[in-house]
Amino acid sequence: MPLYDFGVIIDAEIPPEEETATLERLEGIITDGGGEVAEKDTWGRRQLAYPIEKKNYGVYHFWKVNVGGEVLEKLNFEMRTNDAVMRSLILNMDRELRRKRKMDAKYEARAAKKAAKAAAKAESAADEG
Repeated sequence: MPLYDFGVIIDAEIPPEEETATLERLEGIITDGGGEVAEKDTWGRRQLAYPIEKKNYGVYHFWKVNVGGEVLEKLNFEMRTNDAVMRSLILNMDRELRRKRKMDAKYEARAAKKAAKAAAKAESAADEG
């Protein structure tokens, strides 16, 4: 199963019990579908970059989860229909890491080409002088 990075912003104005119930429901969807929560990171109550539904604060939660695609559909549906969830985002980390490795290889190739060009220029200057 691929690794996903899952971020959710919960409404800061709801009671803590409802926030806990929402997170447990999301975790239940993941575990019932055969997935697992590999890591949980709670940032707590933070000011939003811009107001959402006239609210300026939200509670940030980030999880790393191993799940299949069918579970993501259920998870997305739950987040869209749950009033406590203000915003959410799911990233396929396998795809993102692959993209990062590809970009790193391009940057390294450019740096090697630039270094070779500088070395050739220095060598030709030494031959002339």
